[in-house]
Amino acid sequence: MVLFFSLVIFLFGLIIGSFINCLVYRLKNKESLSGRSFCPHCKKQINWHDNIPLLSYFLLRAKCRWCRKKISVQYPLVELVTGILFLVVFLATIKQFSNLTIYQFILLGRNWLFAIFLIIIFLYDLKYYLIPDKISLPAMVVALI
Repeated sequence: MVLFFSLVIFLFGLIIGSFINCLVYRLKNKESLSGRSFCPHCKKQINWHDNIPLLSYFLLRAKCRWCRKKISVQYPLVELVTGILFLVVFLATIKQFSNLTIYQFILLGRNWLFAIFLIIIFLYDLKYYLIPDKISLPAMVVALI
């Protein structure tokens, strides 16, 4: 049971990591988060099967299907780190699987949200040498909860 939950949580973290990559790029370029993912080089929309976290990077051999330009290693790294971090936070927060409480789930959600903010801040600062208030102020609120 623990192994199944661990796999699901890791996959969930990969998906969140993919979203974080998208968010950081679009936040800097003041683009909407509601659009579909696209290649930053040729701007062609990415097919759903080319947008599977971690796996697509290797299946496409780190190149865009359309323009063949290199995909940054940042994308799979952020996805992998987020997946691992989500799993670690889950295992650290949920001590006993046989006695789960609503409080543990709330605590887990808060811890995941804080981890997401920390990854976004780290990545944004690493790429652009800036930490926007749009991210840091809500992160402070989550940290105080």
